[in-house]
Amino acid sequence: MGSLLLVSVNAQDLTTMSVKNGLKATGGINVSNIFYHTTDTVARRDPYQVILTGNLNLNIFGYNTPFSFTYSNSQKSYTQPFNRLSFTPQYKWIKAYLGYTSMSFSPYTLSGHSFKGGGVELSPGNWRLSLMAGQLKKAVEYNPLNESSANPSYERMGYGIKLGYEKRTGSVSVNIFTAKDAENSLKRLPATTLLHPMLNFAFGVSGRTKLPFNLIIEGEYSMSILASYLRQGMVEEDSLQTTVSDINNLSPQIPGKRTFSAVSSGIGYQSSPFGIMLRYERVAPGYQTLGAYYFNNDMENITIVPNLRALNGRLSVTGNIGIQRNNLDISRESTTKRWVRAGNINFIPTEKWNLTFNFSNFSTYTNMRPPTDPFFRNNMDSLNFYQVTNQMGGSVNYIFGNKEARRSIMLNSSYQEAIESNPGVQKKSSSGFITVNTSYSQLLAKTGFSVSLSYNLSSNNVPGMNSFYQGPGISLSRMFLKQTLRAGLNSTYNINKSEGIKGSPVLSSGLNISLSPKQYAEGKHRINFNLTWLQRFPSDIQMRGRGEITGNMNYAFTF
Repeated sequence: MGSLLLVSVNAQDLTTMSVKNGLKATGGINVSNIFYHTTDTVARRDPYQVILTGNLNLNIFGYNTPFSFTYSNSQKSYTQPFNRLSFTPQYKWIKAYLGYTSMSFSPYTLSGHSFKGGGVELSPGNWRLSLMAGQLKKAVEYNPLNESSANPSYERMGYGIKLGYEKRTGSVSVNIFTAKDAENSLKRLPATTLLHPMLNFAFGVSGRTKLPFNLIIEGEYSMSILASYLRQGMVEEDSLQTTVSDINNLSPQIPGKRTFSAVSSGIGYQSSPFGIMLRYERVAPGYQTLGAYYFNNDMENITIVPNLRALNGRLSVTGNIGIQRNNLDISRESTTKRWVRAGNINFIPTEKWNLTFNFSNFSTYTNMRPPTDPFFRNNMDSLNFYQVTNQMGGSVNYIFGNKEARRSIMLNSSYQEAIESNPGVQKKSSSGFITVNTSYSQLLAKTGFSVSLSYNLSSNNVPGMNSFYQGPGISLSRMFLKQTLRAGLNSTYNINKSEGIKGSPVLSSGLNISLSPKQYAEGKHRINFNLTWLQRFPSDIQMRGRGEITGNMNYAFTF
């Protein structure tokens, strides 16, 4: 038995604070009881589970302080509550970040990394100023007897500033971010560890401007200097005469010092019906900043992005075509180039019709350069590998009838193909996936009765396995007791085949009841009951069928 408790406070506008508002409390509680039974010899889930969730918001003179919690008897991995507190008050053009929070300056410097500390965003007039300071990571001591401390870490502090100026015709900004590990934050580490304190200095400048004739130019350049230095007491072991004072000036003697750069730019034309943009992005191999959790590097992208809006907005067309490559410094044994082509079309000829179509094509070319004898080169040792992925999809939706009886017909379909080719192998490898879904629905407004009929089809053809699924579905629901009670039934039946062998047909049926009494203001009480029965019938593969019953009783109260 355990519990999980989450505490958070969202951004608030202090201009709404007033003594007249006084103290107000709002919130809610939700209790779910889940029951499960199966005729199989092995149960796939617990026979009973309870989930309790709740939230409480105290509005004190217009300032909100929301709290939330979740409890479940299945959360056995939690041994104590987990608490985090965050405040983000706002007054006119001043916004503060306090507690556990996050801020973003640039995708290449500080990008959404959470920290414990404080920050502020100021936006007087056209000026923009952001400041942050706080703990990016806490110290985790190494303890071989505790699995949770198998990955120790130093305490890491971060500081940043961003200054910018914005107008309708353009903007310009510059930002600086730095982070440093406290080398004395850990008392003991194994002598064989590769963990060393790190220092990062990242700088970025960006701008965007609108020129005459609807032209747009934008660009961003960033640089990141990342260094790892020796721990105290480890100088002799590592045979390097480097001290912490060397780090302060980012001197060349710092072990592991690396400098990276990233650039992103674009030029385009945008008018009301038509626009096109040419974008270029290059991120150096190994680019890393301590202000982001994950970063894609060693890549160069060139893309063209057109868009079109016509027929008074009823027709919308967007596209994307470009090429991406890696191994920019020719240090890897393989180089990959990928072509990307994608498009989306949405057409609404009348209020009754809605048509969409999308497609994409990804072509990947990889050249392997295995190490060879410097005095002998055999071109047959190289490997050229091609992979092409095509995807197409579309939907048609038609709405008809009147206000008393509204009807609709919908058709969705998608096709995906993957082809792999190696010039050294004559036979190509290909896979195909097809899905089709069609449905008809009708709603009678006076009685609240609705019915929906559907049919689903799926075909997967991959090397070594071909499978096929299909089956109908039906759903019925109706309102009772002056629109306070909704009851519904649904059922689906699917048959499948794999390599021509009949699989287990599956029948799934459900009962849904929802009660929201009107005698309580604004439907503050709600009771839901769901019962699902899943039956797998015998087949050529599985001679014995099995059944599963899942029930869920849910009560919700809001105030």
